[in-house]
Amino acid sequence: MAFWKKQRVIETLVLRHAQCVDETLAYFQEALSAYLEGETKKASQLALETHQAEGRADDVRREVEAELLGGALLAHSRREILEIIEGVDKLANAGEAALDYLLLQRVRIPKEIKPVLREIMVKNQEIFEEVKQALHLLFHDMSQALKHTKAIEIKEGEVDHLERSVIEQLFNMDIDLAEKIQMRGLVEELVELSDRAEDLSDRIDIMIAERKL
Repeated sequence: MAFWKKQRVIETLVLRHAQCVDETLAYFQEALSAYLEGETKKASQLALETHQAEGRADDVRREVEAELLGGALLAHSRREILEIIEGVDKLANAGEAALDYLLLQRVRIPKEIKPVLREIMVKNQEIFEEVKQALHLLFHDMSQALKHTKAIEIKEGEVDHLERSVIEQLFNMDIDLAEKIQMRGLVEELVELSDRAEDLSDRIDIMIAERKL
């Protein structure tokens, strides 16, 4: 059931924005994978692709804002959709920030740590798939969207567990403290994506609850 006037226009833009963010995160994942394999030149090129895809997402976000400023929705709905699209945009920003941290500092990643980082990458990818499903269902079946926000919450908890595990492992390793701190910073950058996804899922939950009142 539609819950926004002019739903189709807004839905199209929101999902197009999500697609651009999806492309951004796909390039981010490829860049990180290349870096883990020691292909720093390839990682740098993919980082550029990441930035360009994020720029396209920004363009679509501005289209949504222009549509809303043109009075496409009632004031309450405008606020809701802006909060949602800003939340999705933060996921792309998190991917960009993690690559900047990695490439600008040329972080040396111990081989023992790489498998856990790959696990975090997989979980982040799964989380964004749940985000996309939740966004689509917001326009068609809000109650079903809740299954995906719950899945985001569960998977974010799994990422938190991986974060604690890898930091414990890291600080038990025989490497310089400076390297440990730098690596911990990278891990924190990588899990920021799942943290922001959980914030977004919370906002979607609140929106759905308010619509049911």
